[in-house]
Amino acid sequence: MAKDKVYSMEEIEEISENASQAAMEHFKHGLNCGECVFQAYLEQKTTDFPPEVVALVSGMGGGMGFTKHTCGAVNAGMCVIGSRHGRKHPFAKATFEERVDELHHEGTGVYPRHGEYIRKCIEEFGTIECRDLCFPFDESTPEGKKNRARNCKKIIGWCAKVATKAALSE
Repeated sequence: MAKDKVYSMEEIEEISENASQAAMEHFKHGLNCGECVFQAYLEQKTTDFPPEVVALVSGMGGGMGFTKHTCGAVNAGMCVIGSRHGRKHPFAKATFEERVDELHHEGTGVYPRHGEYIRKCIEEFGTIECRDLCFPFDESTPEGKKNRARNCKKIIGWCAKVATKAALSE
């Protein structure tokens, strides 16, 4: 299965850059930010998920249902990482303690992997809130809308690249 493959650093870099470019291209064709990131990841053929799973991120656009809360590209990046490092069988561990450790373990836990991605997003953009990422742009003017779209496209490409790297890294 594709998801079990161990990728070299060179492969990860190439796949991540391809995902970034594809995500930014999708934005120009009307996909929302979450769809751009996840669709681009799916197109890299690193999972066995059917293409229809992109529907899981459709509501993330515009900051989760266009509420301008957590950026949809950031959220979809979490899904990209979870597609490979999330718990597919949460009850697989026998005990409560083992299940909690699986989430929190410092080296391999679900939370540290995802948390590192979020910390990188905040370091890169200062926030993960859509309203704050879009606030500098006056969307009541054509130029403001265009500048906001350029900013979103940049964020989408960055999230696709960084989340794909995190997903494919062991």
